[in-house]
Amino acid sequence: MPQIAVIGLSSFGFYLAKKLSSLGTQVLAVDQKDTRVEDIKEYVDKAVIADATDKDVLSSLGLTQMDAVVLSLGDSFASSILAAMHLKDLGVKKIMAKALTEDHARILEKIGVDRIIFPEKDMAERVAMSLQGTNVADYVPLGKDLSVMELMPLKEMVGKTLGELNFRKRYNCQIIAVKDKIPEEVTFIPEAETRIKQSHLLIVVGNNKNLERLK
Repeated sequence: MPQIAVIGLSSFGFYLAKKLSSLGTQVLAVDQKDTRVEDIKEYVDKAVIADATDKDVLSSLGLTQMDAVVLSLGDSFASSILAAMHLKDLGVKKIMAKALTEDHARILEKIGVDRIIFPEKDMAERVAMSLQGTNVADYVPLGKDLSVMELMPLKEMVGKTLGELNFRKRYNCQIIAVKDKIPEEVTFIPEAETRIKQSHLLIVVGNNKNLERLK
């Protein structure tokens, strides 16, 4: 079972910790404000009041044993940078941090943060992509030129099997799951015999240019 620490329990940190816990992750939630810790403690394995800018305090939390630590320190630019520096010094395996600005992100990258998160920017991109095509239900960027899209099937797909469509060769993308709305169920890594229905949603991974054609 993965172990993740979420430091900073403003809106993003709170909902991240709660969701991770619901998915079976062991979550350590940390914040300087006792009200935030009180609000989250019923949802996570452990919640503590602590100052993330104090290296000795961070060291006492056993963060080097965690699979990842997520920094979500609200609007505190300086606190985020200082906490990230301490986490690197302590030898934390993987650090993810919420950035407030592009400059903030560049500093975090220089420190050695493994992944920078822009919650508002990332969500805006997902919504924008979903609005670009009538058959796009959701969109998640995975990295440079690679994304996952949740697509409603095109008319040419309905009633055919994946094998008949020769989906991977025809569209240069890979279906990693099929979600059926009626009844609600998910099939991961569907086989060639899977027949596409109008009620399906296709979870497709691929190069952005190829996904653009699918839209």
